Amino acid sequence: MNQALYTIKNITYILYSKNILFMKVYIETHGCKLNIADSQRIADQLLEQGMKISNNLLDSDVYLLNTCTVTKSADKKARNKLRNIRKKNPNVHIVATGCYVERNMKEVNDLDIADTVVGNFSKDNLFEIINNGSSNKSIDKQEVSLNNLLLGRTRASIAIQKGCNQICSYCIVPKVRGREKSISKTVIINRIKKLEKFGCKEVVLTGTQLGTYGYDLEDHSLHGLLKQILDETNIDRIRLSSVQPHEFTNQLFELWNHKKYRLRLCPHFHIPLQSGSDKILKSMRRKYTTETFLSVVEKIKKNISNSTITTDIIVGFPGENSEDHNVTKMLLLNSSIKEIHVFPYSKRPGTSAYYLNDQIHSSLITTRAKELRKISDELKFQRLKEMINTEQEVLWEKNKPLSGYTTNYSYFVDAQKNTNNNKNDISKVIITSVDENLNLTGKIIG
Repeated sequence: MNQALYTIKNITYILYSKNILFMKVYIETHGCKLNIADSQRIADQLLEQGMKISNNLLDSDVYLLNTCTVTKSADKKARNKLRNIRKKNPNVHIVATGCYVERNMKEVNDLDIADTVVGNFSKDNLFEIINNGSSNKSIDKQEVSLNNLLLGRTRASIAIQKGCNQICSYCIVPKVRGREKSISKTVIINRIKKLEKFGCKEVVLTGTQLGTYGYDLEDHSLHGLLKQILDETNIDRIRLSSVQPHEFTNQLFELWNHKKYRLRLCPHFHIPLQSGSDKILKSMRRKYTTETFLSVVEKIKKNISNSTITTDIIVGFPGENSEDHNVTKMLLLNSSIKEIHVFPYSKRPGTSAYYLNDQIHSSLITTRAKELRKISDELKFQRLKEMINTEQEVLWEKNKPLSGYTTNYSYFVDAQKNTNNNKNDISKVIITSVDENLNLTGKIIG
């Protein structure tokens, strides 16, 4: 093996690169859809250079973990995973990258597990880092398939923007992702066209701050990007990962009611709330009020057919008293929301909330989180029941059992065990019931 030196942030790591001809890379992703987008893009780059994407850890030369750091538990998950991988495959070359690495590279290095440690801002150079700058385009490339381009997933996550200028008081993302930077429409559309050629049916446009896409580029906006994708590609389904309530525009809404576009735009809207208390929202430095949030939710439900809305709630933010918690519960119960992603507040060093007084005890946070998850289940069951006897389209994610997501992001399981459809097909179904796991069931009709 060839010994190479790689230096990042004045820390030198020793990398022992194996012969590229036999290099198989297993990629695992923790965290958000932006991390998924990064991992899928990395897979594409490695395939272009002649490396192979593996789905078998024990048969891999390289294990790459793309980490998350949004909570303490995310950090712990990454550390445990690295330890477990080393035990399972002592000879695999471990590469750690992502947000946890970017936030605390020294801590990751001190674990003495990862062979190569790469921060977020060097992800684009992973091939060169792993192979000490060598090129291997002359060898026979692995036959590229949608499965290895998307790392086994059906939907493609495509980053349209990275970084964040919002500086919410609880959030570490600006420190590990940097300032907002939009990706040009040309790059995004070319990526979609490539995936389309390989049979991709759905793309999820993702980023840290989708609503401000294009502010740093001339003649770019989220509305303009969506319209151009719809006009210049034939991708079946386009989905937005998340948009904040104050960033919805009339132009954006109009696309979902446009005769030409509406059938390809998924009517699922993830709109983060974080708290039902305006007092807490202000302390979080969120740029909207509960009134703004509710007005957007009701506008969507009134004007966009078959739409569903999901949201995020942070439980136990410093200063959150029982009244704040109860206000949040009532707002959620009386809204048109389908599902709540509940996140117990996690103190992150480097954020201003870390230093706030009135920190909430972990046991109380756990209790409140359970209450909100119960409400989420109630809301989800109610919204799913409303879909009974409706016709939906499902993109199949799994074959055993045949199952996948509707356009409005509800999970459907084929109870009839149909064998005429496969992963990555789109089928029409009629919803007949909701099962005990809060999945839709019914009949395939086309």
